[in-house]
This record gives sequence, C-alpha cells and structure tokens, in this order.
Amino acid sequence: MYRLLLFVVFYNVFCITTEKVETNVYRIPLVRRKSPLEMLIKDPQYTRKLNIQKTHPTNENITLYKYLDSEYYANILVGKPGQQFTMIFDTTWGDMWLPSKLCSRKMYPICFAKHLYDPDVSSSHKYIDPAPFNVDGLVGNLTCDTVVMGHLNVSDLIFASISEIPSVPQYQMMHADGLIGLGYNTLARTTTQPFFYKLLEDKKILKPIFSVYMNRDANTNKGGIIFLGGIEPKHIKGEITYVPVTTKKYWQIQMNQFSIQQNKTNSEKFCGNQGCQVILDTSSNSIGVPNEYVLKINNIIEATKYLYNRYEVPCSKVNKLPKITINIGSRDFRISGRHYIQKMENENGTVCISAFCDSGLSDGLWSLGGGFLSSVYTTFDLENNRVGIANLG
Repeated sequence: MYRLLLFVVFYNVFCITTEKVETNVYRIPLVRRKSPLEMLIKDPQYTRKLNIQKTHPTNENITLYKYLDSEYYANILVGKPGQQFTMIFDTTWGDMWLPSKLCSRKMYPICFAKHLYDPDVSSSHKYIDPAPFNVDGLVGNLTCDTVVMGHLNVSDLIFASISEIPSVPQYQMMHADGLIGLGYNTLARTTTQPFFYKLLEDKKILKPIFSVYMNRDANTNKGGIIFLGGIEPKHIKGEITYVPVTTKKYWQIQMNQFSIQQNKTNSEKFCGNQGCQVILDTSSNSIGVPNEYVLKINNIIEATKYLYNRYEVPCSKVNKLPKITINIGSRDFRISGRHYIQKMENENGTVCISAFCDSGLSDGLWSLGGGFLSSVYTTFDLENNRVGIANLG
C-alpha cells in the first residue's frame, strides 16, 4: 500500500512538472462583411463598379481541317447532348444541311460514311412544320436545333435534315458530313436567318464580318481558319484591297483581268475590256471558268484529260508551270502552279489535278476557289457589302 501511494504521488508530480505551458496566445478578431447579394440589394451598380460583369466573346476562330488537298471542313456539335459532325463552310450556299437518320443506307450507301442527325435524342430539338427541302438533288425536311462550334452556340437554328443524297460526284466524293452556307440569305431556302445571320441576330458576334485563311501545307491536316466576327492581322501582309459585291446572292465581285504568262513577253488574257464577274467559293479548290475557256486554259498549262472532266499535269512539272495574274480592284494577285494544282492520291500514287474546270454557272460567271483563295487572305464584309483581299503574311 505504501509503495502504491508513493508511485501515484511520484507520477502526478512528474506529469505536472513536465507539462509544457503555451504562453504565446494570439487573438484574431472576426469581422462580418456584407455578402455580394446584400451589396447588390443596397446598390444595383455594385457589380459594374467591381468590373466583374459577365462578358461574352465577340468573335471566334474556327479551325479548318483538310481532306486530300481539296476539301476544307470544321467540327461542330448539334443538339444536346452534342452530336458531332464535320461541316464545310460554303460561300456559294445559303443553307445549312445535315444527313438525317432517315437516310437509307441501302438506297444511299454514302450514308454509311456519314454521321446522321437524330432529333429524337436531342433535348434542344424543337419541332417545326416539317416543310420539304429539295435543292440540287438533296431531299429532306426542315428541322430546328442548337449548333455549337468553338465557344459559340446558335440556338433555334433552322436547317435541312437530308434523307436522300444524289449519286453524283459532288456529293459521293464529299468527305464532310454536311455543309454550312455563308452566302447571302437571298440564297437560303430554309429560313431568312441562316447560320451567320442568326449569329448576328443573337449577338453572338458583334461585327458582320467573317474572314478565311486557307493552308495548303501538305505536312499538316490543318486547313486554315475561318474567323467569325472580324479580321486576323497576323495572316495579312500589306494592305487589304476592298471591292464591292456586285450581286447580293453569291459573294460576287468584278475581276478585271485573268492572264497566263506564256513567256517573258507574252501572256494570254481571258477577260475583255469589261472584265469578268466571279464568285468566291470556299468549298473547293477548283477555279471554275466558262465552258469555252476550259480546254484552252488547260492546254496552255499542258494539262491532259483526266476523270470527271478534269485535267492533270505531271507532278514533276508543277514548279515549272506558268504564273497566273488575277487583277481585282486594280491590284494584281499572282498564283503559281503550287496554288492551282491539287495533289491527290489514287491507287497508282500521286496525281496532280488542274484546278481549272467548268464553273457550271450561267451568264459567263467564273468561280475562284482554293486554287486562288489559298494564296490570299479574304474577308467578307456583310455590313458594307464588300470583299477584302490581301497577300498572306
């Protein structure tokens, strides 16, 4: 008993004498500040004063990809959840169209290679009167849904859902799923507010301008950029030459002269004193000319007949082909063989296709596609009804 009592006394003394007492005490006062909601109730201008207003993009860069040096397309999402599609931006069309889930793969085998739009799985799809759509052999109905690309979204966009795709090279050789028209709304058959006009109406972009930079570099699948809502100076060298749109349907302008340099002193000219009317076509690499000029132009560059009424040149001669001068707005723009020749692969290797073909347009219209547009930076100004062309930086 004595030993136990001694142990308890010793333990208590030890614990008391070895306990560390903290003497550094800090007191921090807590201050209650008013919440943002309380401040907003007191002063409706509170968020503006703090400069924390929600901002929206006023333009958007859309990356273009390319297929076989002949087609430029972008990735978009349609509906919620987003259904992914590859789309061509086409300045010679007014409408947007997509292949539909109703496209019979048995009747139209091309639909095996396409993403097919299904409105039934989209919560943002809106039923509208399914008016028939039948343009250029494409048959379907109108529908309405949300379209998203980059940071932009266009809600309640009316477009065509296609169930019948004609068996013609124009569509059977098309790599992308569908097409977004960037022509004037006078070309549209679906709505008076097609894609670009709807962007402006919804204030998703501020400036009624879009610009195109095409990249023909064979070492990358990136095909350039379409800039919705403005101009990107980094792609421009020197000044922009502006010319007025002559007919508000296509992006149609005056081309003063088209000439091919045959030797140091002589060139063959194809526009008379009054010049030629041309449309700008972002959907292909071809340069469309009136039918009577097709053979003559291809003979000058020593191209021979190929498939589908196209012409080819030996790939070894591309860098030796004559320079071509296109005069627009009293300014000369020069293109060489690397611009107006498309390099494509077939079962026998690489084939070099001339961009010059029948435009298929009436009234002697020409079309300038990637064979020209890949050599320049082009801006389309809807507000001032003009086209701007500059050399690439």
